[in-house]
Amino acid sequence: MKKQIFNSSRGFSLVELLIVITIIGLLSTIILSSISNSRARAYDSKIKQQLASFRTAAEIYFGNQVPNSYTPATNSCTSGIFNDVSSANGTPGLYIAAGNLPDFTQLFCGATDSAYALKATLYSGNEYWCVDNKGSSRMIAGTPTSGTFCP
Repeated sequence: MKKQIFNSSRGFSLVELLIVITIIGLLSTIILSSISNSRARAYDSKIKQQLASFRTAAEIYFGNQVPNSYTPATNSCTSGIFNDVSSANGTPGLYIAAGNLPDFTQLFCGATDSAYALKATLYSGNEYWCVDNKGSSRMIAGTPTSGTFCP
Protein backbone atom coordinates (compact mmCIF):
# COMPACT_ATOMS: atom_id res chain seq x y z
CA MET A 1 0.00 0.00 0.00
CA LYS A 2 1.33 3.39 -0.96
CA LYS A 3 1.60 6.09 1.60
CA GLN A 4 0.17 9.41 0.66
CA ILE A 5 2.32 12.34 1.48
CA PHE A 6 0.35 15.47 2.18
CA ASN A 7 1.94 18.66 1.10
CA SER A 8 1.29 21.26 3.77
CA SER A 9 2.06 24.25 1.49
CA ARG A 10 -1.19 24.43 -0.44
CA GLY A 11 -1.58 28.23 -0.16
CA PHE A 12 0.51 31.25 0.51
CA SER A 13 2.26 31.79 3.78
CA LEU A 14 1.58 34.86 5.87
CA VAL A 15 5.01 36.28 5.04
CA GLU A 16 4.38 35.97 1.30
CA LEU A 17 1.04 37.75 1.62
CA LEU A 18 2.58 40.58 3.65
CA ILE A 19 5.32 41.06 1.05
CA VAL A 20 2.76 41.27 -1.76
CA ILE A 21 0.61 43.75 0.20
CA THR A 22 3.70 45.89 0.91
CA ILE A 23 4.66 45.93 -2.78
CA ILE A 24 1.12 46.92 -3.78
CA GLY A 25 1.16 49.71 -1.18
CA LEU A 26 4.46 51.09 -2.46
CA LEU A 27 3.28 51.02 -6.07
CA SER A 28 0.02 52.78 -5.21
CA THR A 29 1.94 55.48 -3.31
CA ILE A 30 4.18 56.10 -6.31
CA ILE A 31 1.21 56.24 -8.68
CA LEU A 32 -0.79 58.61 -6.47
CA SER A 33 2.11 61.03 -6.11
CA SER A 34 2.58 60.97 -9.88
CA ILE A 35 -1.11 61.76 -10.39
CA SER A 36 -0.86 64.67 -7.95
CA ASN A 37 2.08 66.14 -9.90
CA SER A 38 0.19 65.69 -13.16
CA ARG A 39 -2.84 67.46 -11.72
CA ALA A 40 -0.70 70.43 -10.64
CA ARG A 41 0.82 70.71 -14.12
CA ALA A 42 -2.65 70.47 -15.68
CA TYR A 43 -3.95 73.31 -13.47
CA ASP A 44 -0.97 75.47 -14.41
CA SER A 45 -1.44 74.69 -18.11
CA LYS A 46 -5.11 75.64 -17.92
CA ILE A 47 -4.30 78.97 -16.28
CA LYS A 48 -1.60 79.75 -18.85
CA GLN A 49 -3.93 78.88 -21.72
CA GLN A 50 -6.78 81.00 -20.33
CA LEU A 51 -4.48 84.01 -20.01
CA ALA A 52 -3.10 83.45 -23.53
CA SER A 53 -6.68 83.40 -24.83
CA PHE A 54 -7.36 86.63 -22.97
CA ARG A 55 -4.34 88.26 -24.60
CA THR A 56 -5.62 87.31 -28.07
CA ALA A 57 -9.08 88.65 -27.24
CA ALA A 58 -7.58 91.85 -25.81
CA GLU A 59 -5.76 92.54 -29.06
CA ILE A 60 -8.98 92.05 -31.02
CA TYR A 61 -10.73 94.37 -28.55
CA PHE A 62 -7.95 96.96 -29.02
CA GLY A 63 -8.28 96.79 -32.80
CA ASN A 64 -12.06 97.22 -32.68
CA GLN A 65 -11.97 100.40 -30.57
CA VAL A 66 -12.08 103.77 -32.33
CA PRO A 67 -9.53 105.16 -31.59
CA ASN A 68 -7.58 102.03 -30.66
CA SER A 69 -7.35 101.61 -26.90
CA TYR A 70 -7.88 99.28 -23.96
CA THR A 71 -10.26 101.75 -22.29
CA PRO A 72 -11.86 102.17 -19.91
CA ALA A 73 -8.74 102.12 -17.73
CA THR A 74 -9.15 99.98 -14.63
CA ASN A 75 -7.33 97.97 -11.99
CA SER A 76 -10.41 95.88 -11.30
CA CYS A 77 -10.81 92.39 -12.77
CA THR A 78 -14.58 92.94 -12.99
CA SER A 79 -14.73 96.20 -14.93
CA GLY A 80 -13.34 97.88 -18.03
CA ILE A 81 -11.86 95.54 -20.62
CA PHE A 82 -11.96 92.78 -18.02
CA ASN A 83 -15.77 92.82 -17.91
CA ASP A 84 -18.40 91.54 -20.34
CA VAL A 85 -20.25 94.85 -20.64
CA SER A 86 -20.25 96.73 -23.92
CA SER A 87 -17.87 99.61 -24.45
CA ALA A 88 -18.96 103.05 -25.60
CA ASN A 89 -19.04 102.13 -29.29
CA GLY A 90 -20.79 98.79 -28.78
CA THR A 91 -17.72 96.53 -28.80
CA PRO A 92 -18.15 93.91 -26.10
CA GLY A 93 -15.59 93.99 -23.34
CA LEU A 94 -13.57 90.95 -22.41
CA TYR A 95 -14.74 88.64 -19.71
CA ILE A 96 -12.51 86.89 -17.22
CA ALA A 97 -14.80 84.24 -15.79
CA ALA A 98 -13.62 82.92 -12.46
CA GLY A 99 -15.53 79.74 -13.25
CA ASN A 100 -13.13 79.05 -16.14
CA LEU A 101 -10.14 78.98 -13.81
CA PRO A 102 -9.35 76.57 -10.95
CA ASP A 103 -10.89 77.54 -7.58
CA PHE A 104 -7.60 78.64 -5.99
CA THR A 105 -6.80 81.19 -8.73
CA GLN A 106 -6.45 84.85 -7.80
CA LEU A 107 -6.41 87.45 -10.57
CA PHE A 108 -4.61 90.79 -10.62
CA CYS A 109 -5.63 93.11 -13.45
CA GLY A 110 -4.50 96.48 -14.68
CA ALA A 111 -5.31 98.52 -17.79
CA THR A 112 -4.75 101.99 -19.18
CA ASP A 113 -5.68 103.34 -22.61
CA SER A 114 -2.52 101.86 -24.10
CA ALA A 115 -1.52 98.92 -21.91
CA TYR A 116 -2.85 96.07 -19.82
CA ALA A 117 -1.52 93.19 -17.75
CA LEU A 118 -3.26 90.19 -16.25
CA LYS A 119 -1.67 88.03 -13.56
CA ALA A 120 -3.00 84.80 -12.02
CA THR A 121 -1.78 82.50 -9.26
CA LEU A 122 -0.38 79.16 -10.30
CA TYR A 123 -1.07 75.93 -8.42
CA SER A 124 1.89 76.35 -6.04
CA GLY A 125 0.35 79.60 -4.77
CA ASN A 126 3.77 81.28 -4.60
CA GLU A 127 4.18 81.87 -8.31
CA TYR A 128 2.11 83.85 -10.77
CA TRP A 129 1.66 83.77 -14.54
CA CYS A 130 1.53 87.14 -16.25
CA VAL A 131 0.50 88.28 -19.73
CA ASP A 132 0.54 91.83 -21.04
CA ASN A 133 0.00 93.84 -24.22
CA LYS A 134 3.72 93.73 -25.11
CA GLY A 135 3.48 89.97 -25.68
CA SER A 136 5.08 88.95 -22.39
CA SER A 137 3.92 85.65 -21.04
CA ARG A 138 5.99 84.53 -18.09
CA MET A 139 6.15 83.38 -14.51
CA ILE A 140 6.73 85.98 -11.83
CA ALA A 141 7.59 85.50 -8.17
CA GLY A 142 6.11 87.38 -5.26
CA THR A 143 2.71 88.97 -4.98
CA PRO A 144 1.98 90.99 -8.12
CA THR A 145 0.55 94.47 -8.25
CA SER A 146 -2.19 95.72 -10.53
CA GLY A 147 0.32 97.32 -12.91
CA THR A 148 0.08 97.22 -16.69
CA PHE A 149 3.21 95.20 -17.46
CA CYS A 150 4.82 91.90 -16.49
CA PRO A 151 7.84 92.57 -14.27
